Amino acid sequence: MDLRRGHRVEVTSEGSGRPTAFHWRGRWVTVSQVLDEWEEAGCWWLGEEPRTVHRVLATSGAAYELHHRRSAGWQLHRVFD
Repeated sequence: MDLRRGHRVEVTSEGSGRPTAFHWRGRWVTVSQVLDEWEEAGCWWLGEEPRTVHRVLATSGAAYELHHRRSAGWQLHRVFD
């Protein structure tokens, strides 16, 4: 289910860049596990830069997909329940 496509979020991460928590809807969501991560090229023909995608599991049991681009920062792309 896509709840917040492209919603900017503040993220704390470890040295490797993997997210450990993010701020969404007025609260911090703690990441308990990074389920998967991959690189996407983006729409290069539109001038988009590559992005790193992290699918994470929160301590609440919900799963989220976070995207990171150097110039745009972090975005919450999907919420899975």
